[in-house]
Amino acid sequence: MKPKCDCLNFCGDDPHIDKGLVRPCPTFKAELQARRLYAAAPELLAALKKIVQTPAIDYGYDDGARLDAIMKIANAALRKTEGQCDD
Repeated sequence: MKPKCDCLNFCGDDPHIDKGLVRPCPTFKAELQARRLYAAAPELLAALKKIVQTPAIDYGYDDGARLDAIMKIANAALRKTEGQCDD
């Protein structure tokens, strides 16, 4: 098991975190998640706008195609908040 991080001046300043040599503490993980969410906020907002502005298409049956498109947009934006990219 890797040792815990040993940050001195501020959370995340242990150079071994980036190298994967130590386990980041829960505070560091929470701050990293907050930074990812903040960075992804514009994309999340754009995804939500696209969802609500996309007109429903009447195919004569359930609206599964629109729901699939909505899920794809929303999931892509959420994956970005978790540090995953579709690039």
